[in-house]
Amino acid sequence: MKKMLFSLIFIFTGLFSYSLDKSELLDEGIYQIQIGNYWRGKEYLEDYLTGEEDIEAYLYLIEADKKLGNLNRADSAALKAIKKYPEDARPLYERVLIRKMMADKEKTGWKKNRYEKEYYEMFEKYLAKIEYADSDKIFELGSIYFNNNLYEKSRDIFIKEKNHDERNLFGAATTYRFLGDYRKAALVYGQILQVNPEFYEAYLGRGASYQQLGDYGRAAKDFEIYLEYEKDINLYIGLANMYINMERYSSAKEILEKAQKDYPASVDIKSLLIEVYSKIER
Repeated sequence: MKKMLFSLIFIFTGLFSYSLDKSELLDEGIYQIQIGNYWRGKEYLEDYLTGEEDIEAYLYLIEADKKLGNLNRADSAALKAIKKYPEDARPLYERVLIRKMMADKEKTGWKKNRYEKEYYEMFEKYLAKIEYADSDKIFELGSIYFNNNLYEKSRDIFIKEKNHDERNLFGAATTYRFLGDYRKAALVYGQILQVNPEFYEAYLGRGASYQQLGDYGRAAKDFEIYLEYEKDINLYIGLANMYINMERYSSAKEILEKAQKDYPASVDIKSLLIEVYSKIER
């Protein structure tokens, strides 16, 4: 009885879809997918695509298959859309998302590695296709590479930024620093601060770059500015030691006294202060 009822429902649904004209099939298919009836929506859109072409139909069909877990079908639909609409970048980005979903489904093994490799390749291809016009997507891929310690790849993505997005400029500066190009890093951190002096993380990055270059005066100045925004006991101690090494004991005393107010229980700060007081008294 249940099998017969299911068959009747299927037949009724099929007859209902054929009673609609082509434009109604498209509209109804999109509507059904939007409200979560993915199988029903797929049926309408597949009927529509037997005689018509529409990029939105393909995109919603891809979405339905993704929601249903039919990732190979979704990928196949995306490939068809790419061939039919080569100027539209959206189907290519759908393939990026599909590869990420495929990789996430695999816990380990060669399949996971393959899907991740294809994900990166497709993501870069997508960004190139849109001529790196999407700062959010640049940040997304650049951050993934950075977090996986792929600093050269990360830099190559971040430096494509065209709209002066501070996140991507900061990413470029930081990858330059991690790659040992401290002059370039300091320059790009400076570009951020010229536009937005309140982007205080850039002071820390530029200070670290100056320190690596041996420009301790500029490094100390940037570290002090950073500490006005964000307290950090390790930076206090590092800055004090820098001043001590430069024999600027008064500056070391001043920064350590500030540090002691913020971290009154710190034994390290107290010990450094005693050392500095002794040097000043000589």
